[in-house]
Amino acid sequence: MNQKERIVEELKLLENMKTISQEELMQIFSISKDTARRDILKLVESGLAERYPGGVSLPVLKPQIESYTSRLVKQSEQKQKIAYVAGKVIKDHKTIYLDVSTTVHFLASGLEQNDLVVVTNSMDNAIAASQKEDNKVYLLGGFFNFHSRVLSGEPVLGQLQQFNFDVAFIGGAGLTEEGVFYSELTDVYMKQEIIRNSEKVYLLVDSTKVNKKTAFKIDFSGIDAVITDEPLPKDLMQHLISKEVEVISLKGL
Repeated sequence: MNQKERIVEELKLLENMKTISQEELMQIFSISKDTARRDILKLVESGLAERYPGGVSLPVLKPQIESYTSRLVKQSEQKQKIAYVAGKVIKDHKTIYLDVSTTVHFLASGLEQNDLVVVTNSMDNAIAASQKEDNKVYLLGGFFNFHSRVLSGEPVLGQLQQFNFDVAFIGGAGLTEEGVFYSELTDVYMKQEIIRNSEKVYLLVDSTKVNKKTAFKIDFSGIDAVITDEPLPKDLMQHLISKEVEVISLKGL
């Protein structure tokens, strides 16, 4: 059972039990402590549960779980397909950067190439990429965020300057004609440094991110291609073409 299937079952349990502990998740689904922790993080980040010491509970303002669950599964499937297409552009013996996003994590989990140098600031990406033993994986060091399992800050920016990436894969919280949007200013600094040190940059976003804005953004300078699941709105498509950004849509494959 993969994570998205477990999330569906865990939500059903939450509906009945109201609270569920990490230990109960481990026992019921026969999973490790780290896997249970990642499931809890997914539930909390998705707004489906609230964290309490040792587990999760239904949120006070409970969302419509059934409809959200089906939507979550569908989005995960689309993200996996985007990641599969992105993986096809990677060649053996290359140095790649894997950004922090669920879509990029699917890419990290499915790497099939040989002798890659993989650089990331995501602990989960590093673990996933390490499953192929001939990969050399560099986990950048910095401030560790327990909830997102990501390292960030000035040390990470400094380390990025020491690499030359053949290709980088980044995510985004939103995509409009104005640029690619992020929730934190530190995300912007990270993306700018990644782009500066990459020969080619792919932006991986699913259709739920289109026409969404957050507080911070970067422009399309240095982004070579966008891989997404649905055709983009005409105005956005034309704008990207004018910026010489290739658009790869799953519906066009």
